[in-house]
This record gives sequence, structure tokens and C-alpha cells, in this order.
Amino acid sequence: MKGEPLSLVFLWHMHQPYYKDPLSGSYRLPWVRLHGTKDYLDMVEILREFPGIRQNFNLVPSLLEQITDYAEQGAVDVFLEMSRKKSSELNEDDKIFILGNFFLANWDNMIRPFPRYYELLVKRGTHIRKSDLERAARYFTSSDFLDLQVLFNLCWIDPLFRQGDPDLKRLVEKGRNFSEEDREFVIGKQIGILGRIIPAYREMALSGRVELSFSPFYHPILPLLCDTDIAKVSSPDAELPARRFSHPEDAEKQIAMGMEYFNATFGFSPSGMWPSEGSVSEEVLRIASGKGIKWVATDEGVLSHSLNMR
Repeated sequence: MKGEPLSLVFLWHMHQPYYKDPLSGSYRLPWVRLHGTKDYLDMVEILREFPGIRQNFNLVPSLLEQITDYAEQGAVDVFLEMSRKKSSELNEDDKIFILGNFFLANWDNMIRPFPRYYELLVKRGTHIRKSDLERAARYFTSSDFLDLQVLFNLCWIDPLFRQGDPDLKRLVEKGRNFSEEDREFVIGKQIGILGRIIPAYREMALSGRVELSFSPFYHPILPLLCDTDIAKVSSPDAELPARRFSHPEDAEKQIAMGMEYFNATFGFSPSGMWPSEGSVSEEVLRIASGKGIKWVATDEGVLSHSLNMR
């Protein structure tokens, strides 16, 4: 009714796909490392300034596993390997890779605040093809590449940490002509931030400031694991596989593995679950309830379909 307060719950879904190549052991993409230093820790650190606010975070096992891999096992990704390589030893392919990938950041909010970084972007060109990269590489000096290696990794560190850490603040003010030591320092800071993420969420959860939930371990679509024919319920025109797949025990295993990993990571069992892509069915809810899950979140589209409000 008019005048009554509106109750809102924010559920922040922290998810990254599993980027690790099982053969090489290297990560194909750097997004766990980079978003880990820009987004995941500051989200919970900011809450310390607002003790009256409670928040909910869903932490996906594949994300937690990769954060731990970087922080404790020294995981590497291709971008990190290119960041650590001495600029004087970069070959032609390395230079093209760096010029093609080290401007993958929001140009207005992450690159422009660093005048030298934006200068290098303009020098490379803002609309380019691979042939342009080969040409541009000839005009980039070792000092240009070293500055680019530092600034790419520095811009992905959240401003909260760049401003609060005197050494990072000094590097921001230095702005250019970085050294090899500066580059290693920035990378070390990244790994240090990654190592603080899980303990910070654990601490805030144990204090009652946040609630943590989980997702099934390998992020499968649970209703389809239980029975592919369930797709016809929400999408009558859906084209189904020729061979029906129905293994609810797999769905149960995915939930159990997610819960076990969560418990091992945080030291307590979760009460809630965000099912992969918000996908639910009556069978999935029965399995989740049987595992002790007290709540499952999904979206209003699923609700409207369930109530025949399409």
C-alpha cells in the first residue's frame, strides 16, 4: 500500500568461468585476477563504512577456486606472463599481443585518468586491425612497452586501494618512465589483494554484516540435469535432444560439491543458493531442500511464467 516501506534485497552474484587450461596449467584469460583486484575486495571493504547496511553475496566455487590458485599457488595467465616479461626482451609476437590486449579497460574511466596511458592508446590508435598493430609496434620503444605493462595492471587496481596505499599512490603520481621494479611491485600488490578477498568475506559473514550463498560447483543448468524434457514446460516450442537426459543424482552431486567447497573455504555451511542462470524446477527445489538449503533465488521472469502471467 501507498506509504509502506519497500523491502529490497541486493544479491551480488560473483561469478567467473573457469579459465584454466588443464593441459598447460595456465589461465587463458586474466579476468579473475583483474576483477579480483578491481571489484571483489572493494565491494565488501566499502561496507565497513556503513555498519547499518546488510548485503548478500553469492560466491561461485569456480571463482573462489581460481582466486585461491592465484593467491596461494602462484597461478599465471598469458596476460600476467606478458606483463612480467622484460620489455627489452619482447619479440614481435609479444609486442603485438600487448598492443592488442593491454588496452582492454574502460577508456574513459580507467585509461583517461592516466595521461601517459591515454597517450599510448592514441599512439597505438583507437580503431585498429592486426596489420595496424604490426605497424604500431615499430614505433613503440622499450620504455613505451614497460609503461604499458605497468599502467595496464595499475589501472585494474581499484582506486580505493590506489589512494589508500602510499606506495601505489606514489606510482600513480609518478605516471611514466616506470622501472622493472615498479612493474613487479604492482603485480605483487595484485596478488596481495587477491589473498585478502576470501578472508574479508569470511570475517564479514561471521560478524553478521553479510550473508554468503553459493552456486552448484561446475555451474550446470540443474533442471536440465534432472530431465532435459523439463525445457518444454517453460518453452513448449523448444527443440529437445534426440536422446533424453535424466540424471537428478548429478544435480544433487553438483549442489553437494558446491556446499562442501563453500564449507571448506569459509568454515560454515551456506543457507542459500543462486542456481546457475537462476534456473529452477520443482525437482531441483526438492533436491536443494533435502540438502538443507533454506532459500533459492531466481528472477521475476521465472516467477511470472510459474504464475501464468506471461
